[in-house]
Amino acid sequence: MDRATISAEEFVYSARDFLKISDKIHDDWKIIEDTDIHKCYLKKETYIDHEIDQNTVLYKAEYIIFYNLSYGVPSFSFNVWNSSGSLLTLKEIRKMSLISIDEAQFYSVITQQEHPLLHRPYFIMHPCHTETLLAAFKHRSKNIIVTFLGLITPLLKINLPLEYGL
Repeated sequence: MDRATISAEEFVYSARDFLKISDKIHDDWKIIEDTDIHKCYLKKETYIDHEIDQNTVLYKAEYIIFYNLSYGVPSFSFNVWNSSGSLLTLKEIRKMSLISIDEAQFYSVITQQEHPLLHRPYFIMHPCHTETLLAAFKHRSKNIIVTFLGLITPLLKINLPLEYGL
């Protein structure tokens, strides 16, 4: 199978291209660029709703897409807070998934750790399988970040407008 790793430069190019679409459709992603190309990342702060016992609860979410230097792929990290400002637990995050996934599988994909760029705790989608996921799409994708997000949206509650694919 074809390798799906990308260089840091390819990530930055894709991030800037992704941001152009976000700006055009008012999706509120921002790019944070450092002089070190490996510290460029995309960030979005938003609100998400979730139904618990027939009540809709609103959470604040922060999404970060960054370049994983070790794996050579885009990586996704996030935090979600309840209305009192407390960070949701990994168990609560799993209950929000749009697909049914058992604990062991979910915890092998999503872990909480110190963010490699921001140096504070974040939930991070483990990048070990990202290359395999992206391999089938790398040369057919208009933007590897859009493809990556499209593949992970069923696992996490991420709104990815269809305009990104046009």
